[in-house]
Formats: sequence, structure tokens, C-alpha cells
Amino acid sequence: MMIYGKEIRDRLKTELKEAAARGGMVMTILQVGEEGPSTAYVNGAKRFAQEIECDLRIMQLPSSISEAELLDTVRSLNRDPEITGIMIQKPMPGHINSDTIVEAMDYRKDVEGVHPYNLGRLLTKEPGIRPTTPKAVIRMLKDHNINIDGQKVTVVGRSSILGGPVAVMAIAENATVTVCHTHTRDLAAETRNADIIIAALGKSHFITADMVREGAVIIDAGINFDANGKITGDVHPDACAKASYASAVPGGVGMITTAELFDNLRILAQLKH
Repeated sequence: MMIYGKEIRDRLKTELKEAAARGGMVMTILQVGEEGPSTAYVNGAKRFAQEIECDLRIMQLPSSISEAELLDTVRSLNRDPEITGIMIQKPMPGHINSDTIVEAMDYRKDVEGVHPYNLGRLLTKEPGIRPTTPKAVIRMLKDHNINIDGQKVTVVGRSSILGGPVAVMAIAENATVTVCHTHTRDLAAETRNADIIIAALGKSHFITADMVREGAVIIDAGINFDANGKITGDVHPDACAKASYASAVPGGVGMITTAELFDNLRILAQLKH
């Protein structure tokens, strides 16, 4: 059964529109250059902001900007009392260290939950801002009444913004979690042993039917683009056909991720006031 994110997104949209009407939700997105997928995500955020009538400001900067100039821009936004949340759109040009830019951001304005301080609070199970795509994954499971407690969850991918955080969040839900990566010796054995597979590696159709047991749950958080610009997930359609539940790509986790960004903005506004 394919599961989608539209109903969840619509429900969040209603709640967030009410929150935006109360004021105090102002987000700035810093985008350096105009890399295709990056612009697509920013445009999606702009549409969502318009739908909930939220103040979203796009700061488009040239790819030639120096790291020092970009750091000055981030610090200026940190000091601006009107700005509730800052999003630093990746990827950055090769001459800029994106980790340095993220670390320069005020963690109290980190709308994506990617600042080391906020990731630390996630690890220690303290309340705070959570990374948006992992939030969307956990919400999708819960919203479809898919039990996480006690389940064997295999996460394929270990990035600091997706695979790592979603593994920690699944552990917080009392799952038994295995994290797989490029050094995993028998990846297929690990995925076949899973009750729930979370694909978060960024490789089109990497998870194939022989890697999935019948009746497993698959949450595909991968967003890839083929030669024709079509969006594909990390999981092959034949693998999804074996699952009891499989999230759609497009139309699944990605639909919720943007809503989670503005949900984080709502939380930041509440903490600020």
C-alpha cells in the first residue's frame, strides 16, 4: 500500500496558518547561487509560506560571495530582532565550508534543526528543534498508525541531517535501530531483517526487491533526479510492491518536510516570546 503526505501536510498547513496569523513567524532563507534542486526546494517553501500567509524572505546571494562576507550576513541576521528563523540552503559553492556557516548561526534561530547545539539536544533527548526530514519520517509512521515501539528499524544512510538524526529519533520511540552505510558488509541481509526500512542515502532505486522482505514497511526519504529531471526515490518500485506500506516518491516524505520547516518556525516563535 502506497502512503502519501498530502493529508498530513494539509492538516499542518491549517494549524500553521492559524499560528502565522498570531504573528512573530518571520523566516529568512539564505541561498548562495542557483543550483537546480536547491532552487526547487526554495520555491516550494515560498509557495507554502504564501499559502499560510507567513513572512518568508529569500536572500539570494551570488556564488562568488566570499566565506567571510557570508559569515557577516549570517551574523547580521542573528542580530536582527525581527527574524525568528534562519535557513541556510545547501549545497554551498566549493570555496565555502557549509559547516562553518551553520555553526555561525544563532542556534535559537536554527529553523532546520541542523546546528550542533540542536543536534546535541536531540542526542540527549532534550526538547528542541528537530531536523525537518527526520521529523517528517517519524510523523508519517505515526500518522499511519505504524507501530515503531519494539520494531527492528534499519536506516540506510548516516548523514548528519537525515540518517543519523532519524536513527536517534527512532531509538527515542523504542525501536531497535541498525544504521547501514558504505562500510556495511552485507547490506541486503540487514534490510531483509528489518520491520521498517528508512532509505536515506540519496541513490536512485538503490534498494531493490531482493533486499526487502514481504510485508515490511518502507519509508523512502530519498530525493534524486534522473537524466530527464524526474524525481526518483532511493527504493525501486518492485521493492515497494513487496511492502505492507511504502511511502510515495514524489508525494510522500518530501510533501511533509516543508511543512515541518514551518512547524519548527512556529516552535521558535513560541520560544522567543
